[in-house]
Amino acid sequence: MKLKQIVIAALCVLGCAAGAYAKKAPKIVLPSVMEAFAPDKTNRQLGYQLADGGKTVVFVFDSSVYRIQKPKKVFVEGSFNGWMKGVGGSWELSPYKGTVWTFECPAELVKAPGNSGFPEFKFYVIADVTKIESLAGMQLERTREERLEPNAVSKIAGYQMGGNNLILFAGDSPETVLENIALSERVKKLSDFDLGTAEGRAMISNFRLVPGTTRLFRGYHPYKTSRPNFDTERRRIEIVNQELAANGIKSIITLSGDEKLAKNEEVSLDILAMRAVGNQLFIDTSYNTVYYHSDGFDFGNVIRQVVEFINSHPGPYYVHCRLGTDRTGTVSAVLAALCGAPWEDIKSDYQKSNDMGINEFRDYRLLRYSFEQLIGMPPEEAADLQKAVAAHFVDGRYLTQGDIDKLASNLK
Repeated sequence: MKLKQIVIAALCVLGCAAGAYAKKAPKIVLPSVMEAFAPDKTNRQLGYQLADGGKTVVFVFDSSVYRIQKPKKVFVEGSFNGWMKGVGGSWELSPYKGTVWTFECPAELVKAPGNSGFPEFKFYVIADVTKIESLAGMQLERTREERLEPNAVSKIAGYQMGGNNLILFAGDSPETVLENIALSERVKKLSDFDLGTAEGRAMISNFRLVPGTTRLFRGYHPYKTSRPNFDTERRRIEIVNQELAANGIKSIITLSGDEKLAKNEEVSLDILAMRAVGNQLFIDTSYNTVYYHSDGFDFGNVIRQVVEFINSHPGPYYVHCRLGTDRTGTVSAVLAALCGAPWEDIKSDYQKSNDMGINEFRDYRLLRYSFEQLIGMPPEEAADLQKAVAAHFVDGRYLTQGDIDKLASNLK
């Protein structure tokens, strides 16, 4: 074959490959707004529709899309209502027409994000389900009431994550969701980390300095295993303990409570020594508390206990929960803000937990929502974030300004 023919053939192969790739690329559908709601193919798949200029969210459940034949009741549960399962009749859909059920609510009520950074929801369905059962060699048809919680069914790219439907508003990008999904699904192996570098060790252990401080570190649990089937887990915990020693940690704040040890779990002698002299604080808080009720008494009390502990115990300090992501992420972010760290540094630090590659993902918008509840505005809009956060805890009588000044002195 002549050189010209070879080149042409090669270009054809490349062109065909590029064409095949282009066909596989997901079609991006941007969020749309209807002035008056009407069911269509798109909103029946997405499970929602923006209406009234974007001021209203209409939840749309089509039983035929979900292949549920006889729904008796349908509820919406999500990040915005604490994932309620049809309690007290609230968030209940009504029959609209044919197989479609709907529920309308103000958009402001559903803007609490989930791990994806966007509001997440599922439908909770009570339905009569007919099944064929075998009894004494006979095939019998039985119908019984069941409670169903189906995963998202939409094939439209960028509107579902982890089995949940997502609500995107005008200006939101499905492409951002697709990027987040790629990060959330990545499971890193031990060989993916360069443990000969400080960066690689920090990445696998989630162990790093909290912004705005020089004496407060945050990270993964130093003895409880959360991903025992990953080849990274044992090494991850080993590195956490090595970093505790290397950084001279003298006091530990555990936000996941005093959990019992399982088989093959072991508390280091260094931590046992700290515990023996009262230098380990145990607090058992929750995901919902730190993100969705950060303005409430429970979270205020968590911060009070942490600050009082730091102000009465020797440093450097280490704060952790199980993964070092949610409870650790929010508490360390608040402490960073009280020490004067800017929001951009706090946000960037929070996102670093995604680098562990443990099939988990948290978008900074979730932390942003926690701060918004705390100070009554988006953190990036606060003229002085340090003063705004301090004012919340002082005005709520959780802390005094003297407590906060001493905290900053102890951590800087």
